[in-house]
Amino acid sequence: MNNILFYTDTPFTGGAEKHIHLLAKSLTKDGYHVKVVCSDYKKLDVWCSEMKKDGIEILRLKVSHKHDPRHYFQLKKILQKNNPDLLHLHLWNPGACRYGFWAGKNRAQIVTTEHDPFRLQGLKKKFKKGALGKTEHTITVSESNYLQMLKWYPELKNHMSVIHNGIDLNAFEKELMHFTTQEKQKIRSQIFEAKSDDTVLLTIAALHPRKGIKYLLRAMQKIVEQKNSTKLVIIGEGPEKTDLEKLANKLKIQNHVKFLGHQENIPKLLKSSELFVLPSVKEAFGLVLLEAMAAQLPIVATNVGGIPEIVEDRKTGMLVEPKDADLLAKNILMLINNKPLREKLAFLGHHRVKQFDVEAMVEKTKRVYDKVLKK
Repeated sequence: MNNILFYTDTPFTGGAEKHIHLLAKSLTKDGYHVKVVCSDYKKLDVWCSEMKKDGIEILRLKVSHKHDPRHYFQLKKILQKNNPDLLHLHLWNPGACRYGFWAGKNRAQIVTTEHDPFRLQGLKKKFKKGALGKTEHTITVSESNYLQMLKWYPELKNHMSVIHNGIDLNAFEKELMHFTTQEKQKIRSQIFEAKSDDTVLLTIAALHPRKGIKYLLRAMQKIVEQKNSTKLVIIGEGPEKTDLEKLANKLKIQNHVKFLGHQENIPKLLKSSELFVLPSVKEAFGLVLLEAMAAQLPIVATNVGGIPEIVEDRKTGMLVEPKDADLLAKNILMLINNKPLREKLAFLGHHRVKQFDVEAMVEKTKRVYDKVLKK
């Protein structure tokens, strides 16, 4: 049995954290002994509880923020006590897990997953190069990320691979197995606050500038002018929330927009809508798109980052250029007005998502582990 220690210094949950949970859960089922180390931030409590339910041991660090040096000292003690074969660092941004590289040096083989890489400069880039020098292998979650990392750090060429994020389709579909029409109507009326004849557009994203939600709100203004019976539901939290709420008021579409904040029951919420939209300006992969496909929703998304590796334009969804509210509105309206096209995209998307089933992701990750541990 290989002992694997996952570490992240993330302060919140999102796609990367879903990936950590799913990978740890799957590896545990396959006989690996996986422990997850994370901070004791309250926002991580639910995530940690869900992992514990799946038999994953959680070790939490008492720290104040991601720069807190106590990350290093506490992680070092955990490494000394547990003596893992491998330390897997999950970098939710390119500067994440800085203390993990130093604490793990000479104590375990290090593998990293770059969940959201972007260009660094100056001292930050110098530090990053030093950290990567301590890494046996780097995983990127999309071909787009791989090419970016290769451009910025060509020395990784023989120590880097692409492993797309995956989804547990069996678990997802199990949650929808007994989903009734009555439950759907209840979600639409009580949670979405949508009328019976409303077309519900759904997006799930951190409320951060890189997710492009402001462009979706501007597109929504144009959509409502033509289709007044349209409701936009936004699931997620983030620093832009107040500004986005103000923008919705300014655009006079506040009665057509519902900010739901963080939600847990994603499969049923997806299944209660008609169309999924992801208007990202920057997107490393887009795990939520797999969930939308699994829920058999048609998709409109932006042609950035790893998104076109998931969504095939005009086959499994519609792709538009980012930051273009007019084009976003045009494509959404096209699908609202064309039910056969919506059904076609949903059907082909549901077939496409099978290529991203969790088993492929886990097997590729295990091959990386085996290669590193044999060195």
